[in-house]
Amino acid sequence: MPIIQTPLIPVLQLIPLWISFIETQLKDRPLDPYAIWGLITRFRVLGTNKRLPSVLTFNLELKQPYAPGTHNFPLPRGVRPTGSLPWGPTWPVRVPSAYEHSLPATGSAPTFITLRLDVDGRTWDQVRLDVCALILNDDVKRLQIGLPRGVDNPDPGQGVRPVPLPEWVRDHKVLIGVIDDTCPFAHRALRLGPDPMSPRVVSLWDQTTLRPRSGGRPLAPMGFPYGMQWSHGHLKGLLQAHADGADVDEPAVYAAVPFTKRPLASRASHAAAVMGLLAGGGRATPRMPQPLDAGDAPLSLGEPLDDAAAKAPLAVVQLPVEQTAVRAGRWLAVNALDGLHHLMGVARQVGEQTGQPPALVTNMSYGAMAGPHDGTGMLESAIDELCRDSDEGLAVVVAAGNSHGTQRDREDPLAYVPGGMHAHQTLAPGGSVTFTLFIPPDKQFETYVEFWFSVEGVVGKVDQFLVAGKPDGSQGEVEIVVEPPEGAPWPPLHCTGLHVVPAPATDKEAEAGLFFMRKPTQGLHRSMALLVVAATQVARRHVEATSGRWQITLRHKQAVSARTFVVDAWVERDDTEVGAVRSQSARLVENADGSPAGLTDENTFTSIATGSKTFRVGAVMDRGEGLATEDVSVYSAAAAGNKEGPEYSAIADAHPALPGIRVSGSQSGMVLRANGTSMAAPQAARHLVTQLAGGSTPDAERKALQSTGRGNARLGKKTV
Repeated sequence: MPIIQTPLIPVLQLIPLWISFIETQLKDRPLDPYAIWGLITRFRVLGTNKRLPSVLTFNLELKQPYAPGTHNFPLPRGVRPTGSLPWGPTWPVRVPSAYEHSLPATGSAPTFITLRLDVDGRTWDQVRLDVCALILNDDVKRLQIGLPRGVDNPDPGQGVRPVPLPEWVRDHKVLIGVIDDTCPFAHRALRLGPDPMSPRVVSLWDQTTLRPRSGGRPLAPMGFPYGMQWSHGHLKGLLQAHADGADVDEPAVYAAVPFTKRPLASRASHAAAVMGLLAGGGRATPRMPQPLDAGDAPLSLGEPLDDAAAKAPLAVVQLPVEQTAVRAGRWLAVNALDGLHHLMGVARQVGEQTGQPPALVTNMSYGAMAGPHDGTGMLESAIDELCRDSDEGLAVVVAAGNSHGTQRDREDPLAYVPGGMHAHQTLAPGGSVTFTLFIPPDKQFETYVEFWFSVEGVVGKVDQFLVAGKPDGSQGEVEIVVEPPEGAPWPPLHCTGLHVVPAPATDKEAEAGLFFMRKPTQGLHRSMALLVVAATQVARRHVEATSGRWQITLRHKQAVSARTFVVDAWVERDDTEVGAVRSQSARLVENADGSPAGLTDENTFTSIATGSKTFRVGAVMDRGEGLATEDVSVYSAAAAGNKEGPEYSAIADAHPALPGIRVSGSQSGMVLRANGTSMAAPQAARHLVTQLAGGSTPDAERKALQSTGRGNARLGKKTV
């Protein structure tokens, strides 16, 4: 196969008109390898292939707080319009106006924002120039791509006024926020007690931008130019229009809503399970997990729940169908950050009516495995900023993560075999380390593996970037060689550079790529290499890559430096919805030659669960004898090394022989079993709702946990 093997900028010059003018201007700017791969492959993973999406979205970290008057994103100095690009006096970009709101603790707008680049009607070459100009902008510290919008998705227009909220919202001290997939707002457990025709969901923002199934739709939410917001009045009207005596014909309600490409799943959704555990009330909620519950309760529905969470109003952000269907958390950042700002806007709207905004407890049972795992990623840094500067008004609860594949050793039934999502090795001067990646056949999603470099013995958030190769031919500190299952090994790649197989200049679609970034946008202090391999499933819509064992060897060039490096490799997992059949996942495995592979289940939190202000939640099983270290659910993630684990644990499995707990289905009365830290997180969020409704604050709850640590990397400081 033809292979490109060259420093980054000359490679990009081979793609017509793309970045040909920035070789001298790029210098040491942070780069997003996912954006480069997406532009090379024309976002094939999303099905757009040779068609341009309508909009590209980005997370931006600015050097100063956002100010519309000064952050107008002009062209950087020395860059000139090319061809028919309609640069004009203003940039063809939009920052949602929601980011103009000041954060309470600072009085300033945030430094982390999202940005939307209009690309409809342009060529790929023009779009690549647009992205390069954004990277070069003097106001931008770093930029990371989000989910592009499809070609047939016109924006409904930005909402110009907030939707009305029901009067009863004012009586509650806490607003529950949910960022998830399809919301079962008509479920009996999520309706207002005195009025069975009134949902407790007071705002529903469906971020899906696919064309609706029928006409007549609400505007986008105030401050954002996409998706559709449904007010409490809209949702109540739907319930009343499909009333069946004293109850509601729930399937008819969801079938009548045009806000997704497909109606709510008839049996289960991830959000239905999460929201029932987080906020379900009355007898319609499955029995909550409790100690001594061995799974043999006579009824699957418990006693009526009347805690604060069972009565509180809910504001829901429904992630795009086109995002959740991809099952890779790397597309989450833009939509999640927009969602958090929207939920804060709903809380602010309540405060404008009452004089005091309610506390906002937001559950997000999603996350990406790949990332720096040091709290400096874009989304976790943005969440930390919001929690720090929200004046004690925001608590964000996230699932700690699942290692996906940890299993019992066949020879020793009490021992564990690492799940293959993480490997950790030491790269000494003059030495080499090898990682082996197994990609199964018939895998329908791209595979992503990130290799992060840190200097051994360096503690704290200190810059630890690799020494890059130079124009004089020096090769820097580290080189990487990839050996695919078939064909010859790729030539050594040095920092900063990339390989693409086959070359973009050919007529063939790219099957794999290796990107070696000295300063990646995914983190602030370390260098990273990204290996991307296309889907291995044989299908017309996919480019088939070779399945099997991919060997990645990292070599230390001793002549340049005597620094010893620690290398962490994380495989991005394939998320699945509740009730779905798990897809085949790639994983790191033992090396065939017997050399150390460094496989470990340590440091397997999702990347956003490494922020300093989030409440992280792990999963435990209930054996009816109290909770001990060995009761941690087998898949539940671990902190780095011997550091303490998540803030909370919650029961997500009844027994080793009975995995999962009872959760709500999509419709009232439906009960099924599900497990994972996604099911543990909403239970901890429910606990926080109760605490904050009683007058506590997120900071007070965090301080209370500091004295209750159990000294275990997987068990939460407190079990709820």
